[in-house]
Amino acid sequence: MVVETISIRAVLEESDKLLPLLFILSTCIKILLIPSYRSTDFDVHRNWLAITRQLPTSEWYWNDVDGTTVHTLDYPPAFALFEYILSNNPVTSRVLPPGDRCLKLLPDTDNEPSEACVLFQRSTVIIGDIILWAGAYFACRSYHYGRPVNFTMTSFVLIVFNPALLWLDHIHFQYNGMMIGVLLASLGCLMMGNNVDIEWRKKETANNQSLRRPIAYDLYHLAGAGLFALLLNLKHLYLSLAPLYFCYLLERYCLTYSIPPGKTRKQLLPKKFLLLALVTGTILVLPWLPFVLGQHDPKAQVQQILRRLFPFGRGLVHDYWAGNVWAIYSLADRIYRLLVPRIIPFLVPISPQLANILEGTNHLPEPSPLFCAIALLISIIPGLQMASLRLTNKKLIEAIVYVSFCAFMLAYHVHEKAILTTLVPLTLLVEPSPRGEYHNLLYWHMALYGLLGILPLLFRPIELTFKLSSYLCYMGLTSYLLQIQIGRMHCALCVLVIGILDVVPIQGKWEFLPLMVTSIACAFGLLGCWGVAFYLLIRKENPSS
Repeated sequence: MVVETISIRAVLEESDKLLPLLFILSTCIKILLIPSYRSTDFDVHRNWLAITRQLPTSEWYWNDVDGTTVHTLDYPPAFALFEYILSNNPVTSRVLPPGDRCLKLLPDTDNEPSEACVLFQRSTVIIGDIILWAGAYFACRSYHYGRPVNFTMTSFVLIVFNPALLWLDHIHFQYNGMMIGVLLASLGCLMMGNNVDIEWRKKETANNQSLRRPIAYDLYHLAGAGLFALLLNLKHLYLSLAPLYFCYLLERYCLTYSIPPGKTRKQLLPKKFLLLALVTGTILVLPWLPFVLGQHDPKAQVQQILRRLFPFGRGLVHDYWAGNVWAIYSLADRIYRLLVPRIIPFLVPISPQLANILEGTNHLPEPSPLFCAIALLISIIPGLQMASLRLTNKKLIEAIVYVSFCAFMLAYHVHEKAILTTLVPLTLLVEPSPRGEYHNLLYWHMALYGLLGILPLLFRPIELTFKLSSYLCYMGLTSYLLQIQIGRMHCALCVLVIGILDVVPIQGKWEFLPLMVTSIACAFGLLGCWGVAFYLLIRKENPSS
């Protein structure tokens, strides 16, 4: 055991030699998963490929194959253009055999993909993960700037080997890794800009004279803002982070770094503000131009895209509840519906008029999208304040974690996979040392419950061994690298939930029970993590850390 411990930690010290080996190992695992289960999301993306190859841009967001498909088109324009690139290039034409139906418009009743189609689409996700690896390594190096390499490698390994990315992208089929890579690259640019600023101030103090900030400071911040603008056009899931980016960049980049003599507050730098607005505005608008320019009715095009992006008709919660506040609320609603008709008749006589009233109010009111949006905006205010007042890399990432956590807990119609938007940035804060105790503990508990909530997506018995072994191995690796003693109570709860979910056969009337138990257990576990994330956000930062 001692030999194993020494070897693992020694390997982490050799990052330059380790990275290619880790990448090859990860790619081999993904290749082995190519024949595995694929969800309807695979058909959604195949349909995107077909639409972007067969139809003009004016029909992309309107197409539904004569009303015979349930495939959603809820991706922003940049992602639609990404699908267009995948479906319209010489490599694709050579990979897919002549006559293959992969890029044809097909109804739901007859859309079975060929082996070549499956191989092609799986390969695009594997190649897209290069962006995840590049963004993750850059962000980890930026946050752990000037620290031993094992700090960088600990966070990096925990990001790229997160089993949820394997489950969601390489089995279930999505492109989460690629988009998370863009987010991490954006955060890496902002943190590197902060590092440049710190080095500049040290030189300015040492020389006892005013020096001009390096051009790298501007480039890093503009690149971070531009990458985030691109990310919003790839997936609007990250829209909740936009106010935080605005507050941080306004304070960090667009205002003077100190209060000028004779002034009472920092002053706005108009040139930098306009330059930032130009960069972000251009990247935000460019992907929309093909859907507006030259179109018969540009306004209708924009309205149709927005309807696709925000399908509020789907309801407050997803088919399978994400482990958030609304899962607990939904449970309370079911209890209310079950108990009210049985309790009230024992307490008061029921007249026909009272019976009609009870029949119409036998449920809790469903929060509207507007209510959820207001609750979310109020909850993220502390994150916006901390991001714009305490301009350190640690506070920036803590604010990102808290705000994305608020979105997961309070937003309308949240999917269980959205926990990755919180979990992955939190990985940057962990440390292979006792000084990172609070962040390490928070990460371990959030990974425990966050990953547990994603397990039901792989519901077939054939994937049971892989999903449980990868889940347990990752939690063991996390405990070892972060030097955390495993909490027996939390583990016992997870074992119980997994037993109900995957072991005990429950059919018929109570078939939904395992999913509900999983959602509620994860909701209460993540509710505690949300509180800890808020505490870490508002506490004063230790200067020595």
